[in-house]
Amino acid sequence: MVYFGLPLIEWFGYLASVLVALSLTMSSIVRLRWVNLAGATLFATYGFIIGSFPVALLNLFIALTNIFYLVKMYQERDDFKIIQLSGSDQYVACFLEAHEEEINELFPLFQKASLPQLEVFYLVKNAVPIGILAGHAVDEETFCIDLDFVRPAYRDFRMGNFTYDPEGFFHTRGIRRLQAPVCGSKHDQYLERMGFLKKENIYEKHVGGR
Repeated sequence: MVYFGLPLIEWFGYLASVLVALSLTMSSIVRLRWVNLAGATLFATYGFIIGSFPVALLNLFIALTNIFYLVKMYQERDDFKIIQLSGSDQYVACFLEAHEEEINELFPLFQKASLPQLEVFYLVKNAVPIGILAGHAVDEETFCIDLDFVRPAYRDFRMGNFTYDPEGFFHTRGIRRLQAPVCGSKHDQYLERMGFLKKENIYEKHVGGR
């Protein structure tokens, strides 16, 4: 079969090339591995179909390597912690400055000047600070999250699943309802993935089984 003057098998090879190239642009290691696995698998299949065994075997090896590391990643028992600190902490200022452009894009309503009035937390994975969470109490049982930023390489939802566990961190602090403003950015999709429900201009999530 021919499409736009090229045999279907050549389009198959181009698709594999695009996936491999696309994987190299990803900051998340997990996503990189998954997309690279898809590209390498297609390339290996392409190599076998056209009889190019060096191409097929090399990409089969790459695919198996991706599978090995993905299994290893998903089997790792990561140690997550949420540690409270002062909004005037110098590390917080340094972290926010380093990621200022993306934070402004994802959290257009967030004002850095408001930090001293907010509760601020390190998001820590295996003793490495990977993000900052900041928010304020609405009432005794409601906490509004103004900022929840994680470095791109660690955006695989595991930190989020730990943070927003209904029986986890916020529940142990007596919080029963979480809120977050609608930002009109990719962060809204993340909140929905974490179980938040949109109500007009705010997202809400109940914790503690209620």
